[in-house]
Amino acid sequence: MKRSALFNQYRRHGATLTDHFGWQVPAYFKNGADEAGHVTNSAGLSDESWLLKFDLRGPGLERLPALGGSARSWTLGPRRLLVTAVPEDRIEMVQHPGVSSTEVTSVYAAFLLAGPRSRDVLRKLSSLNVSETALPDFGCGQSSLAHVHAIILRQDLARCPAFHLLVSREYGESVWDSILHAGEEFHLTPFGLQARQVLAS
Repeated sequence: MKRSALFNQYRRHGATLTDHFGWQVPAYFKNGADEAGHVTNSAGLSDESWLLKFDLRGPGLERLPALGGSARSWTLGPRRLLVTAVPEDRIEMVQHPGVSSTEVTSVYAAFLLAGPRSRDVLRKLSSLNVSETALPDFGCGQSSLAHVHAIILRQDLARCPAFHLLVSREYGESVWDSILHAGEEFHLTPFGLQARQVLAS
């Protein structure tokens, strides 16, 4: 059973844990339906370190075959892509001429910051322009987040603005705390897998 860098935070916030594709993750902190409602009206923070992540580099990326299922590619720079996917797709990045692929799932702590006030929270922690026009749905960028380098991926949940925030695993707890602190004025709260499933439907 895998544990993310946020495992101690789960326990501190009284989360009820569940098995999610071999990872121990919060099913809920208080009540899944209430958490989903809170995110819809304000903002919430969830740990998504279980999300599959692959770092792809090389000149062959221009000829990379289309990705299937939930897999999505994000351009991080010249000849560099990040690919994310949900574990149930069991995606494997096969060897492709001119492409080097490395799975980095456990390298990053990954958070999901969602809700109509999520941009307000990010503006307190990062200089990245996260407006609707500068970072539309499925847009991505890199910036300092709470003084730590982060990859920021915009991927809305249904009609709810949402951002995947990836930071090096060793900074996971400190960045989590910084996001919660920055979101206090917007009543940001942590949410679990049950709420995420409601929000994505």
